[in-house]
Amino acid sequence: MKKAFIFDLDGTLTNSIYDIGDSVNHILVLRGLPTHTYEEYKTYMGMGIGVTLRKAMPGYDELGEAEQAALRNEYTVHNAEHCLDKTRPYEGITGALAELQKRGVLLGVFTNKPEVLGQKIAGALFKDVFAFIMGGLEGAPMKPDPGRVLAELKKASISPEAAVFVGDGAPDIATAKNGGFFACGVSWGFKGREELDGADRIINHPDELLEID
Repeated sequence: MKKAFIFDLDGTLTNSIYDIGDSVNHILVLRGLPTHTYEEYKTYMGMGIGVTLRKAMPGYDELGEAEQAALRNEYTVHNAEHCLDKTRPYEGITGALAELQKRGVLLGVFTNKPEVLGQKIAGALFKDVFAFIMGGLEGAPMKPDPGRVLAELKKASISPEAAVFVGDGAPDIATAKNGGFFACGVSWGFKGREELDGADRIINHPDELLEID
């Protein structure tokens, strides 16, 4: 059995697309810009809120860095108030995490969403489950850079080869490969199997996490 399982959050542990889409659409409506469907937002996800806004908001790239940072903050403030309105764990996730805990596995989260949001969501929906919950911070490395995960594993004296990185998209598989982790793709997320090329294993239900050894 592997000694550590590190999870992406959006599209892997939680179906959060509704609250994410609602928060970005809120920003767009305030500016008289066209909104997008939840299915469209699934294609905008994975590399942090800056990339999501760039894909959703006409003219984002023409703004200065201060204006872009203000928009990212505006999103974070709105989503912090609404990130648990519709977001729920995927079926089977809670039970699989509980079983991994029983087995003494270290569990962590590494997401590209703003860290304050990741900690609020994971802390509320999975109380006392994760040893760490890391997310996007201004100036800090994001996926597919594995450095922050490697630092946490080193603290726990766990080698990269004894860890699994679990996610629904290409940035997750790349993070696993870059860090020397076992790469586990999930088919139920936002991206689909075509984004999971290179995964060591693709699973269709959370219970299959318990079969990885």
